[in-house]
Amino acid sequence: MEIKVLGICGSPKKEKSSSEYLLAQALEAAKTIGEVETELLRLADYSILPCTGCDNCVRQKPCPEDAKDDVPKVLDKMEAAQGIIFASPSYFSTVPGLLKNLIDRSRTRKMLDHRLRDKIVGILVAAGLRHGGQETTASTIINYALSQGMIVAGGVGNPVTEAWAGMTGLQADGFTWRGTPKDEIAIRNSQLVGERIATLAQLISRKPET
Repeated sequence: MEIKVLGICGSPKKEKSSSEYLLAQALEAAKTIGEVETELLRLADYSILPCTGCDNCVRQKPCPEDAKDDVPKVLDKMEAAQGIIFASPSYFSTVPGLLKNLIDRSRTRKMLDHRLRDKIVGILVAAGLRHGGQETTASTIINYALSQGMIVAGGVGNPVTEAWAGMTGLQADGFTWRGTPKDEIAIRNSQLVGERIATLAQLISRKPET
């Protein structure tokens, strides 16, 4: 059974994004599992308005903003996927406003009987500094995924040298800087995330034999 792994890049940049670079590595690795379709979705290519707090979704009524922007298109793609990998830059130790807008607006799917539940979720984070809020940014995405009933998973590699998430910083040493393509550890961890999300998405999507 072919499954879909959707990569969502939360960077407001349309090109040369470190988080998108890691996401591309993860999606390529996901394909190696076999019978996996992938898609890289840049939120920067979509119009995503903020939630206005009208609470229409709580009453299971359409969000009035849905008719004005592209959020329904993005949420439909999320609902159709079995695995989702979020790639985000750290903007002052959390996700950027663009991604937070999507998080807030996806409340509509939660109120319609958790329609995003059971998606297997992986996380990638890029920051400027070595200690630039990667962990707290990842925590924001984890909390969001759990609130939607998603299943958060991490890469499984060498327990000493490899991590559960792909995280990078442009700061190499002191005031020296490097591009993300030179961060071999972050690239490898991102690939592990892609492989794990695809593997688990396949497992959970299999129907029990009768």
